[in-house]
Amino acid sequence: MKRLIIWLLVAAVGLILMLFSYYHYQDDVFDNPWEYAFMYIGAGDPNCEIEGLEYDQRPVRLLPLAGRAQLFTQMAKGFGPKVEWAYRIAYQEKVILCSDISNDFTSDMLDWGRLPAGNADEVLAGYTAKHKDQITVEGHKLKVTGQLKKGIGLFANCYLIGEGDSAHEFFEAGQSAYILRLPKEKVGDSEFHKKLNGAFPGPRFTAYAPLIRTQPAPFFIYIGGLALLLFGGCLALFELYCILADRIRNKWLRLPLAEIRRYKYLFIAMNLIYFGTVVLFMLVSYAVPELQSCFLVGVTSQLKEGSGILGIAGEAYASRNILRAAVTTFAINFPIGSLVVITLPSIIIPGAGVLVAGLRSILWGLIIAPGFSDLLGPMVPHSVTLLFEGHGYVIAAFFGVLVLVYLFRKSEGPNVGIRYVRALLMNVRGNLLVIIVLAVAAVYEAIEVILIMIYAGR
Repeated sequence: MKRLIIWLLVAAVGLILMLFSYYHYQDDVFDNPWEYAFMYIGAGDPNCEIEGLEYDQRPVRLLPLAGRAQLFTQMAKGFGPKVEWAYRIAYQEKVILCSDISNDFTSDMLDWGRLPAGNADEVLAGYTAKHKDQITVEGHKLKVTGQLKKGIGLFANCYLIGEGDSAHEFFEAGQSAYILRLPKEKVGDSEFHKKLNGAFPGPRFTAYAPLIRTQPAPFFIYIGGLALLLFGGCLALFELYCILADRIRNKWLRLPLAEIRRYKYLFIAMNLIYFGTVVLFMLVSYAVPELQSCFLVGVTSQLKEGSGILGIAGEAYASRNILRAAVTTFAINFPIGSLVVITLPSIIIPGAGVLVAGLRSILWGLIIAPGFSDLLGPMVPHSVTLLFEGHGYVIAAFFGVLVLVYLFRKSEGPNVGIRYVRALLMNVRGNLLVIIVLAVAAVYEAIEVILIMIYAGR
């Protein structure tokens, strides 16, 4: 019991560090009229008029992709042409014409510098724009006079130029930025967003999602806290299993718990390797943000289109029905995510399911790393889902590896056939424990994700 408490305290310290990394590095609060604004890039007129919707159609020029971002276009293309174009829109810097910058922005919205002067070859840079001194468009050198604050994410990698004698020379006919300022009450209206997607359908229009990187300090504090939470949490669960192995009388649960205690070093090692891989590839994702953005754009595309497993889950969560979301999550995680791709392969080729579990840990690290600031806050509560869900998959992989152990361990039976049958039976019992852990993970995930959606106004 003492060790259980110690590991719970380690996990709690990790969670506190993650909360600190989020709240301590909050952006300055300022009057931001662009807080609920959206942007589409495309050509032509929207398909229909939506009541309460106002948009500005402004000329835009997409600048060439930078070197490393260009390298990942082929990977994005592998997810489909829509994903490739969305990736390009996210990473290509843009020059947008603003007829009167002084009406749209004030000096309070600037991180540094000043607003561009009228009728001058000057631009205002977004928060993530690479050039801080000048840019060159069609042979014209445009001076960067200032930079917008991080909170104005709509123009994160854009350069805004005022009306001038030469301004229109920079823009190509037919390419526009459609800027929408939504009322706050419409931001969380799913039906309104369906109409919005109908008004700006792909591939003619593509939504621009700004990618603002998390600063190094909060990111590495978060990763340190996450490592403590995951390692402390899985070791606390192991100690709990050891305690329950002596107290539970039902053999269908007692025996798999006893096997976990019996092969404790294998079980602990698999947990540490699984979650260690997640943390390691989060660091890789932070070092190569273009890699993460390819996956994120692909995931977002599935959620918006309602396609694939993610689309089914997205619809369940969009309903904001906790029971439906939990049942859907469990129906995906256990029969498909655990039984089909981990347990069954391990029975056919002893221990093979561990490879699938390892691949999943890599993908988790690449996709859900808090490398972009919008992910930092939601990932704090979601890290508990990460712990329970990942732990459930590790349990399934552990009993899959035991098939291989049983086959070579003569003490488990007089011959290979009997040892194999015993290994199968132990996997059946072990999956009861997997069901319990993944059920807890599904309920928690349904609650935390829906609460986050409500809080964020989605």
